[in-house]
Amino acid sequence: MIPAHEEQRLFSRMQLNARIILATTSARVEGICRNLSAEGVLMEVAAGQCQLGQEWRLVLPSVDAGVEPLMAVATVIRVDTGDRTDMVALALSEVC
Repeated sequence: MIPAHEEQRLFSRMQLNARIILATTSARVEGICRNLSAEGVLMEVAAGQCQLGQEWRLVLPSVDAGVEPLMAVATVIRVDTGDRTDMVALALSEVC
């Protein structure tokens, strides 16, 4: 039996506090990446910016000019709405 305090996810999460950008051909959303795993991202954005099922192009810029940014296709799988900000969970695919 796995103790209740251990992470039970397939991929561990890296806690971050980094700028992240979501974009389509007609919209752009900037927010703060709160955590990142091999399969997903949790980000904080201004309320009402993302809806369940939306597909975005995600860019997580690097702070080091010698390191390429993380880019992927990201699909919104959960939106926890708040008064001023929402916590948005995204599943990553086509990571480059």
